[in-house]
Parts: sequence; C-alpha cells; structure tokens
Amino acid sequence: MVEEGNIEASNKAVEEDNGPKGLYYCFWGPIYWFRMLAMETHWSFVFAVVSTYGISQGLGGALARVGTEYYMKDVQKVQPSESQVYTGITSIPWIVKPIWGLLTDVIPIRGYRRRPYFILS
Repeated sequence: MVEEGNIEASNKAVEEDNGPKGLYYCFWGPIYWFRMLAMETHWSFVFAVVSTYGISQGLGGALARVGTEYYMKDVQKVQPSESQVYTGITSIPWIVKPIWGLLTDVIPIRGYRRRPYFILS
C-alpha cells in the first residue's frame, strides 16, 4: 500500500511538470494561476483581495501623488522637470523591491535564502 501512494505522488508530480513553457506561459501563466487560486479558495475571495488591494494601492497612491505634487509646485516652488526627478528618486525602492524579492527566492547565500539579504539590506 505504501508503494501505491508513492506511485500516485510521483505521477502527480510528473503531471504538474508538463505545463506550458516559454513565451506562451509568460502571458497566460498569471491567468492560469488566478484560475487555480479561484478554484482552491473561491472566486469571490480572489475578487475581494484583488479589488481591496487595487483600491488601497491605487486610490492611496493617487491621493498621495496629488498632495505631493501640490506641495512641490505651490509650497516649494519646484519646476515640473525637477519634481519628476525627485519623484523618480523616491520611487527607486519600489522599483527595486521585486528584483530584491526574486534574488532572495532564487539565489541562496551559504544555504540561506532570506537571512543574508536582511543583514545585507
């Protein structure tokens, strides 16, 4: 009986590895992932998480941007081109965040995945 369980587990692992790869998967992969997530949890949960996250990030970011642009233009008397430079500089951590996350997940340092990156940062 134990051998039957091992065979079933290995067959399941082989089935999971036969997914689409390449450029096709780069486009459709996230859609397949959302579909799997909706099947595992429920479509209403996925919708609630995506909409809540979108509203909080989108609306919050837009309101913060309006306030920041007003402050730079009217209070600090900064030219629009200079304002864009400052905005670009303050956006660098958010641009680097996904790259940093991929590094911590993909490249281990001395067998550890996250601890050395926390110390390094």
